[in-house]
Amino acid sequence: MARRKITAQEKLQLVLENLKGDVSISELCRKTDIWPTQLHRFREKALEGALEALNSRNGKKDSEKEALKSKIERLKEIITTQASEIDLLKKRTGLDY
Repeated sequence: MARRKITAQEKLQLVLENLKGDVSISELCRKTDIWPTQLHRFREKALEGALEALNSRNGKKDSEKEALKSKIERLKEIITTQASEIDLLKKRTGLDY
């Protein structure tokens, strides 16, 4: 039987059905034609993602974003300065690239 691509939404649905406990793991896997190890991996990833989402703080992400923006601006200034210096050196040496 050919493999089929399981979407993230389908994986989440399988994990939620598994967590409800209404259907056994083997029955759920048989119904969806996946291996129990796949379902366990889906569940672990979903729980890790949920834990990460609950632990993250928007303020922390905002400060990181601001730090990256300032770094980008500083790098842009350096590039502009270097481009100007290169143009000046080209004019002085008479080279036209």
